[in-house]
Amino acid sequence: MDFSLLTYNTLFSNALLGLKKVHASQHPDIICLQEIDTSETTFKQVEALGYKLADYANAFIKFGKIYGVATFYNPKKFVFIRSKVIFLPKGFLEIVMYLMRVFRTGRKNRTILKTEFACNKTGHKLVIYNVHLTPNGTNSLRQRQIQLMLDDVKLTKVNKPTIMTGDFNYPYRRKQLETLMHAYGLKEATNSIFFTMHANAPFSTWLERFASKIFTRFMRNRVKLDYVFYKNCISLLAKKINVEYSDHYPIYTVFKLEKTLDC
Repeated sequence: MDFSLLTYNTLFSNALLGLKKVHASQHPDIICLQEIDTSETTFKQVEALGYKLADYANAFIKFGKIYGVATFYNPKKFVFIRSKVIFLPKGFLEIVMYLMRVFRTGRKNRTILKTEFACNKTGHKLVIYNVHLTPNGTNSLRQRQIQLMLDDVKLTKVNKPTIMTGDFNYPYRRKQLETLMHAYGLKEATNSIFFTMHANAPFSTWLERFASKIFTRFMRNRVKLDYVFYKNCISLLAKKINVEYSDHYPIYTVFKLEKTLDC
């Protein structure tokens, strides 16, 4: 059985219109969103495209709204089984930033959302990790955050098809990330995609717009933050979708579930 998956950092929900365009052309079976406003109003906009919300996990507050990760699925193809939220450790820089804005943001931790599905027709099981690691810290902190996810995979005795996808915020020394994932039997579906940052996003503040200009000039074709890793299934396709509503490209992938797996 084949299925498709889309991962998209929506830039504080600005990219919901872009999501509609992607859906119109690609019709992914599972959608993993990061930096999404976790309100019922926002969820209904995605569900209006024919999806159901599996679950969501809050991460931080900005502009007076709570943002996090959310995973949606096509109910004609999958049934949602269960979910789990993995809370991620903070680094020193995040703690400093938290102390500076504690009265505005409240106590929020970065999270990884794990969801499990079963195929309606075949009964195949599928595990999805929706990832949004910290942008404010070192790669060593992100490796600690990733390790919590990998430890969770290791605890699973049954070799279920597993996808880890989202915004890893891992901009440099990417070989270290690949080595870490390979050690746990995970392959990268997006290894032919060399950058995932979009330079023409509608940023809201002058500082973000200024940073975008610098980024466009020096780093546009070098920064890769979004990944799709997988195990116990077959990668068939991975591509960027060229829409300009976020500072990240949406990444569309297709996988095949193997009949011989113990699901």
